[in-house]
Amino acid sequence: MTSFRRSGVVAAGLIFGVVAGCASHRKTLATSTSADPVADAALVQQLDQALARGQTKPAHYGARVIDLKTGRQLYAVDPDEPLMPASNGKLATGSATLDFFGSKATFKTYLAIDGDDLWLIGTGDPGIGDSRLAKKDGGTTMTVLDEWADALKAKGITAIKGNLYYYDRAFDDQWIHPSWSKDFAGDWYAAPISGLNFNTNCIDITLTPTTEGQPVEYSFVPPVKDVQIINKCVTGSGEAPDATREQDKNVFTIKGATTHPTTMKSKAITNPGAFFADALRTNLEAKGIKIAGKTIRADKPLGGQPEPPAEKVVATHETSLPDALSRVNKQSQNNFAEALCKMLGRAYRQKNGIEQPGSWQAGAEATRAFLERNHIDTSKIVIVDGSGLSRDNRVTTRMITDLFAVMWKHPEHQTFFDSLTISGEDGTIGNRLKDLKGRVHGKTGFIGGVRSLSGYVKNDDGRWMAFSFIFNGFSGSEKPYEDMQDNAVRVLAHWPKLIDLPPAAKVAPPTTRRTRSRPPTQPTIAGD
Repeated sequence: MTSFRRSGVVAAGLIFGVVAGCASHRKTLATSTSADPVADAALVQQLDQALARGQTKPAHYGARVIDLKTGRQLYAVDPDEPLMPASNGKLATGSATLDFFGSKATFKTYLAIDGDDLWLIGTGDPGIGDSRLAKKDGGTTMTVLDEWADALKAKGITAIKGNLYYYDRAFDDQWIHPSWSKDFAGDWYAAPISGLNFNTNCIDITLTPTTEGQPVEYSFVPPVKDVQIINKCVTGSGEAPDATREQDKNVFTIKGATTHPTTMKSKAITNPGAFFADALRTNLEAKGIKIAGKTIRADKPLGGQPEPPAEKVVATHETSLPDALSRVNKQSQNNFAEALCKMLGRAYRQKNGIEQPGSWQAGAEATRAFLERNHIDTSKIVIVDGSGLSRDNRVTTRMITDLFAVMWKHPEHQTFFDSLTISGEDGTIGNRLKDLKGRVHGKTGFIGGVRSLSGYVKNDDGRWMAFSFIFNGFSGSEKPYEDMQDNAVRVLAHWPKLIDLPPAAKVAPPTTRRTRSRPPTQPTIAGD
């Protein structure tokens, strides 16, 4: 057996929703015999200023800051208000998964031979074919499939006389969450999730200009047969290229114009298991390994167990949990977060004597159990999915800061800490807070009307604090709220010294127009 291990970086981002109206603001200031009342009052005043307290209606925010050394609450505004978290929802999913499995865990995908038949067997591994993780190891999306072809040839297998069976039932058949907007069809951030996943269940389309006014040439990765491209994109100046997918078919229409080679944002496919099997079969045939029979979805795994008999395994792909968690938290990769949620749910129920495929309901149950076991109040929260893409999710800033406090002392603290995006260095705040480079480790979240930022910050004296600042209910650009969050973090970084705050972008006036959901502001999968 040949084992191919993948390592990589994970990130996570959550999605917020619009909250109608403006909740009343209730400020809570912790008191302590060891506190400096004057310094505390000054901190509250400057944080109120940084977050434009009372000046952003109908938008409002929840906020909380705690000192990690003493546990003192330093600042709180509506800390128990249920808010849409956007990708801050990934924090609970990732922490619960890390707590359950531990940082040594790996998630596997198997290639096996049984008589004349070839088997592709998944356990939910989200990292196979992921371009970021592959690049980290010096490869590409297609490297693992090339290695698998070589592994077959090394065993003297140059043709498959039987069928290609694929097993993707480690997770249930609800590949797309019912609360996700149908407008997201084909968008990478709402890609389906199953027990078999490849390239985060997306294709990456590259455009090459030809002659002015003529259609561009295109290619896509991975090469598969069950994808149709309708090319309406031309060579020249004009609207930037874009691709849309039909609701339930892998039919993509490219429109727009370009004068230079362009790799477009990844586009999600419809059926993850069939897509992976298609990519494998297409690549093997290109390598001279023909499959005589059909491609068939198996009802049960080879040998009846998730892990096939060792003597039948040709190759194994592994994604480590730290690599997956880093993709969740640093780049806020939704598909990875949904995989962790369902894997956690399946394992949690197995531990409790229930043998079922992984599901969002089971993942939410396991996540809530983790929070409650650590004495974190869950009475106001709603867990719907693993990534925060659903606008039905709710968190409180008390829950998030208490979670950061738990993970600060957790045996897996370092893995969790390292998975977070770092100010001025990497991930979704790699271009933010550059004046505090390396001093903020956190998680962002963004959808229409929602902007969240939570994490750890180290002040000038080396004191670490946990914070959570979540805005809901705004219209227009998220930039003003992002600026306010950054300024609040700056206040904490320099406290007890008071600082002059940089100006924030102007808040848009209230509007009655409905704000459309938008994905988190994250790097694209393709070419990243």
